[in-house]
Amino acid sequence: MKKTPRPQQTSRKPSKAKKVLKKQQKFGWDTTDQEEIDRRRERGAADLTTIEVMEKDHPILGTFRVASGSGSAYEVEIRDPAGFTNSCGCADHQVNRLGTCKHIEGVLVALKKRRAAMFRQAVKEGSPRVEVFLTRNGPAVPQIYIPPKGGKAIDAVRACLSPWIDPRTERLTDDPEKIDALIQAYPAMSPLVRKNLRLSRHFDPWIARATRLKNRAAARAVFETERKEGRIDLDILKVKLLPYQQEGMIHLAFGERALLADEMGLGKTIQAIAACELLRQRKEIKRVLIVCPASVKAEWEDQIARFTDQTSRLVFGPRAARLALYAKETPDLFTIVNYEQVLGDAEDINTLFKPDIVVLDEAQRIKNWPTKTAQRVKTLQASHVFVLTGTPVENRIDEVYSIVP
Repeated sequence: MKKTPRPQQTSRKPSKAKKVLKKQQKFGWDTTDQEEIDRRRERGAADLTTIEVMEKDHPILGTFRVASGSGSAYEVEIRDPAGFTNSCGCADHQVNRLGTCKHIEGVLVALKKRRAAMFRQAVKEGSPRVEVFLTRNGPAVPQIYIPPKGGKAIDAVRACLSPWIDPRTERLTDDPEKIDALIQAYPAMSPLVRKNLRLSRHFDPWIARATRLKNRAAARAVFETERKEGRIDLDILKVKLLPYQQEGMIHLAFGERALLADEMGLGKTIQAIAACELLRQRKEIKRVLIVCPASVKAEWEDQIARFTDQTSRLVFGPRAARLALYAKETPDLFTIVNYEQVLGDAEDINTLFKPDIVVLDEAQRIKNWPTKTAQRVKTLQASHVFVLTGTPVENRIDEVYSIVP
């Protein structure tokens, strides 16, 4: 039997445009950690415009000020060129749990290229100083590194840090108040200790967040105790909340940044209004910014008037009129804007209005995080952000990440 030869396949090299398109189609929700690290390494090698050595005595395992093409500048700490204990002040490094970012990777690429011999020696010997820092390749945890060779100087540092180290495990405390106390005590330490000890510059956001979480848990515990003993009346609106609506109100009020994803008709609006009223009573909240589609601004005004005795104001008109409303010394409790207004007014809202609570209604409007509207909404600053949507996930899991600032 004569075999029919298979048609010869020709391989074509994909065009540069197709390669770029293929890279752009991959998102964090369907990539591996290594692919995400590689992506940051590529961007770091290409994007950093300047790398300045901030510690002349530590040109490899030291601190660097970097700038990227966008004009943003950050401080990068290199303490382990081959590992993931380095740190950066950028937002990506704080949240990605990879233990790296494009700024760290860009510095490592540059150091390896420009100072190859010193780089290899640093990898081999490790940091000569005691290092106190946060690990970010997972949940943020305070850590301490002590050089294995030791010496009198290292022993002096160890003795100085003894109030912050568990003698049984030699682990650093994870109490944010104690870490803050260590940072405050550093300037008064001896020159020998300061020379041989590096405290990371990037503890402040972690301390602030850990302190908020600690205080939030304490406030929630007090609230639940008062609720159990019957000292709290949860009927704080003109209408009685259903049990699940009470739980939604509490979830928002004590969540700080909380997502409420009830289906349409279950009362997301009333739960958000109730949470704002609860916080007004317990924390003296004075400024609530409602961000919603323009078509439902009047509905929010109606619901607030129907369920509470609080006042609200719709933001309309030219820019000058909007700025005047944001700058009012005694504003209404609720100020209602639409997403399009935030696109142009976000900075003024932060500086003039300074909201205590931001409520994002129909937050699926910002599910595409690269859009200008989504990015501007995420710049709004408030101690509490309530995200309301009936469709938290429609197509991709990263839509949840996008709608929660």
